[in-house]
Amino acid sequence: MTNEQITADIARGIIIKREITALTAELKAIEARLESAGLRGPHVPLEDAEREGKQAILTSPTHQLAVRLESDILIGGFEVGSTLAAQVQALIGEKAFKALFKVIHKYERKEADGHKFRKKAKAAIQDQPKYLQLITALRSKDKDGIAKSKTVIAWDNITTVEPVS
Repeated sequence: MTNEQITADIARGIIIKREITALTAELKAIEARLESAGLRGPHVPLEDAEREGKQAILTSPTHQLAVRLESDILIGGFEVGSTLAAQVQALIGEKAFKALFKVIHKYERKEADGHKFRKKAKAAIQDQPKYLQLITALRSKDKDGIAKSKTVIAWDNITTVEPVS
């Protein structure tokens, strides 16, 4: 890639990122107004008979847009041995219970962000070799055992430089 191409791509990328930010904010405001209109109704049943809720059909001279008010959100899981687990298992039986639910026992990082986790681990583990061993043990690897990586275009950290005279 030539310096001219890199310069053009950086300049265009900056413009695109600004437009995306502005358009995302604009869309959020539009969706808030449409949601408000949808809540006011009038309402009709949802198209999918398997779903619970209602919808408002908003119309313009050229388009129709459904604003669905879905009221059938299900919990994603429950504790093993809980009252709900016993109630569900008794209701549907062992075979259906095993077909619909799985038991997961695992540890998850308290910090979802890997960089924040590393900082927290470094503060918690005073022994530098043990800290490095931990990071090595936790490094995500592909099927061949090679450490996974990602490429990040750091638009959030772009800086302006003075032109060279």
